Amino acid sequence: MINKLLPLLKYFHALAETGSFTKAAERLCISQSTVSIQIRKLESILGVILLHRKSKHQFALTREGAALASETCNSFERLAAQLNAIQSDCPTSGDINLSSSASIGIKLLLPIIAQLKKIHPKLTIHLQETSAKKLFFEDKIDIATNYGVPDVGLHSIYLKTITKKMVASASYIKRCGLPTNLQQLAQHQLIMQAGGKNEFQALFAKSDLDITVLNNQSVSSNLAKLEAIKLGLGIGIVPDYLLDSDDDTLVLISTMDLRACAEELYLVCEKRRRYESKIQWLMTELATALKTESKAVRSPLSDH
Repeated sequence: MINKLLPLLKYFHALAETGSFTKAAERLCISQSTVSIQIRKLESILGVILLHRKSKHQFALTREGAALASETCNSFERLAAQLNAIQSDCPTSGDINLSSSASIGIKLLLPIIAQLKKIHPKLTIHLQETSAKKLFFEDKIDIATNYGVPDVGLHSIYLKTITKKMVASASYIKRCGLPTNLQQLAQHQLIMQAGGKNEFQALFAKSDLDITVLNNQSVSSNLAKLEAIKLGLGIGIVPDYLLDSDDDTLVLISTMDLRACAEELYLVCEKRRRYESKIQWLMTELATALKTESKAVRSPLSDH
């Protein structure tokens, strides 16, 4: 009977762990109906009901189902740990998924990935863009970057504090003038990131200015924000790592105190996976490289 059960347990494990027919199907790259059929086969072989089906998509585990779910979870975790132990002698080969924002990925991580690839040609680091909510399991993320103190449910390593700079294009400043205080800044066109941290809100928070009437242009990312600034659409606040000290098309506006806009950057992974050799090794390598780079990098832009 065990030969019939083993292939079916992966379907039950995926369903119990995700709590959803939809997510289990996505994880296994099959249809929801196939998941349902395989679960019914498992119930038929065991002679017990594992799920109370509340509707087409909702269910609750029975007592027997909960017991089996606990055992399969432990068994799969032990198997994963054993497989990881087998690979532990060589964490620098194979595939690993790293998730970050587009700007961090392009400007900070890709150069490090390129160097690691030269040293460890058998290692492939897949870089993907972070969604609004990090779904490690669903999105198959091994390691991710995180702005701000991470959730307590995640293992984290502090990388660096990202400072911000206020900039505008030289053409915009020539056309609209250089603001020297918040009152003047409030009269300008401001470039903001939709769905991201509102740096201007933090900047104006301690003033008595009505920030609900600010003139703003929304863009999708920090990279888009910088491009909009270069095109003369307004003034923006961007991470310092995006700025090039040799770029004479941008003007640094240094009269505003941007300390409240700074953000701490972390690397995070699921706590249950923090001791996996490959994850441990890569998090350490990335953290070391970023900290070393921070000490060597030139200051972005100069006052104009």
